[in-house]
Amino acid sequence: MSNANGGYTTGRRMALTRLRLSFWGSVHAELVKLMSLASTWWLIGIAILLMPAITALSVWGTIILSGLGDDDQTSTVAQSVASADLWSSIGSAFNMVGLVIGILGVMAITTEYTTSSVQASLSVNPRRVVFMNAKALATWVCVFVAMLIGMLVSWVVMFAMSAHTTIEPLNHDQRFVPLVVIVGGPAILACMAVLSLGLGAMCRSTVGGIFALIGVEMLLPSLFTIAPALNSHFIWMESIGACLPSTTMSVFLSGPGGGSGASRTATADLGQAASFAPDWWQGGLIFLAWAVVFYIIGVIVVARSDVK
Repeated sequence: MSNANGGYTTGRRMALTRLRLSFWGSVHAELVKLMSLASTWWLIGIAILLMPAITALSVWGTIILSGLGDDDQTSTVAQSVASADLWSSIGSAFNMVGLVIGILGVMAITTEYTTSSVQASLSVNPRRVVFMNAKALATWVCVFVAMLIGMLVSWVVMFAMSAHTTIEPLNHDQRFVPLVVIVGGPAILACMAVLSLGLGAMCRSTVGGIFALIGVEMLLPSLFTIAPALNSHFIWMESIGACLPSTTMSVFLSGPGGGSGASRTATADLGQAASFAPDWWQGGLIFLAWAVVFYIIGVIVVARSDVK
């Protein structure tokens, strides 16, 4: 059965068939582009170096505080350190590195616009949603692997510094804390990169994306913390502040038996109206929801806006 061209496929149709980029081909291309950026290596290097450094400072402070007596003087009796406190030292390092990873996520997309390479990228892969999904997956994998390496180095630092210290074992409620830190820490930072990717896609400017990231990560939590302290009529803002991305990341990394339940108990003991404080798993889900919302908005902006 012949077609209008006498049974032959035109060169244009052959080119479209051969050059149609699959999703995994798009992911590979985005990985290559991401790893070719000097900013990626600088930010990943800074993040990996910051993690063991912050962990070392936190572990050192925990051990020093455990050796203080009731009169704030160094005790002559050997003191033990809770294993949960040592694991939280690594968790605090993840939280501090979040801003660096956020900048990496912003620059993963804004460099496409600042260098005008987005025109070539969309020429090869004109399906913009697929383009963004591939970039998000490539960024997620890159950050997860890098932060897993940083976590392992921090783990070694933690055990080396606490080798001559008596360590109290984890209780039954805290048995999943190591798993949350080892797997959940790199995963939530990778989600932080995707959240920041959405911010960068919305702004399409490195400076604008970084300022938006600082606003979400630092300014908003400060606002929702200061306002209730100044006026009791704004006590409802504490519940909103407890659901912001930076707060929910900290709550998630505290793991089972973290500080959310303790803060609710303390609030109830003071006779104050108890504000919403998510548990560690709720914090993780709320942060994931933030990442999905920001990313979807970024994809919509990229899909509907003209390429400049």
